[in-house]
Amino acid sequence: MTPAQHDLYLVIDEWWKKFGYGPSVDDLMTVLKVKGRGNVHRKMKRLVELGYCKYIKGAARTIRPSYLRIRNIE
Repeated sequence: MTPAQHDLYLVIDEWWKKFGYGPSVDDLMTVLKVKGRGNVHRKMKRLVELGYCKYIKGAARTIRPSYLRIRNIE
């Protein structure tokens, strides 16, 4: 994991702990002070490929740390 990916992971983890849902790409851009949406999205995708994060299908703000267990209650 690169330092930039590590920083992104920490933001995602803390966001879940604080709010109970994942950050949007714009939220991540604001917190990390990054101007490129594609850069953030590429890092998010890489964290998923490495197994540190997962996407939740069919939901907005879908990125979450892998250790969280999410249930869909309908």
